[in-house]
Amino acid sequence: MTLSEKELQHFKHPIAVPGIGVGMQEKLNGARVLVVGAGGLGCPVLQYLSASGVGVIGIADYGVINDEDMHRQPIYQMQDIRKHKAKMAASRLWAVNPFTKHYPMLVQAKPANIELLLPGFDLVIDCSQHLPTHLLINDACVKHNLPFVTGEVHNWMAWYGGFNMPLPDGTRSATYRCAIPITEEYQNFDAGALGATHGVTGMQIVVEVLKYLMDVPGGLAGKLYGKDYLHNLTTVHDLTVNAGVLEKTVMDGILTAEDYGLDIVPDVED
Repeated sequence: MTLSEKELQHFKHPIAVPGIGVGMQEKLNGARVLVVGAGGLGCPVLQYLSASGVGVIGIADYGVINDEDMHRQPIYQMQDIRKHKAKMAASRLWAVNPFTKHYPMLVQAKPANIELLLPGFDLVIDCSQHLPTHLLINDACVKHNLPFVTGEVHNWMAWYGGFNMPLPDGTRSATYRCAIPITEEYQNFDAGALGATHGVTGMQIVVEVLKYLMDVPGGLAGKLYGKDYLHNLTTVHDLTVNAGVLEKTVMDGILTAEDYGLDIVPDVED
């Protein structure tokens, strides 16, 4: 999509980066990304996707802003408490970059609506940090052949990866279900959550997503990055497709909420 003169001025610094140029910025402008979850991980992902000039961003979150979460959700302000995250995120993002179209969706991702949320998007980023939601979105993305990025932050530990992403040989990278044994190594359910670890993980996800959207080779496809921020360690895991898991996922399709262990919340009345 051709950039306007105002957009060329707004994005002149990223355009000046070697290898980017107007052409790559226009690719970002033509991209459509769905982000599920506008909380601790979703906030930095949304902020930098939008600020980078991704053309259309869907924001799916049914929750409201709470005071105790503000330390890891800096997109919001104190006067936003008890307001819906998706709506306030769209408003705050537009205030920084009015050239991106931000679409708030006050919905829970669930089996009954997931296939209504996906059409028209090029990529899904699941920032829910919620296993049942990861599984639901994974299965829907496998069914609809969509690339899927997700991750989690647990205190000092974090992980993120790219799943069902196209590979040079025409196949797709491993699904999230294929990688669960690795993701479990990074789970740490001790109390507490740090804002900075959420922020840096979200920004690293965005860097890789931008590279994918601009067709930069390599990146997240078939990779899972494990982070130990306390000891400043990064481990890169090469993912392989588990043929049995993939075949079962394709055959089963989208399961029921009970199968996923997903608690369904009432639809938001807005």
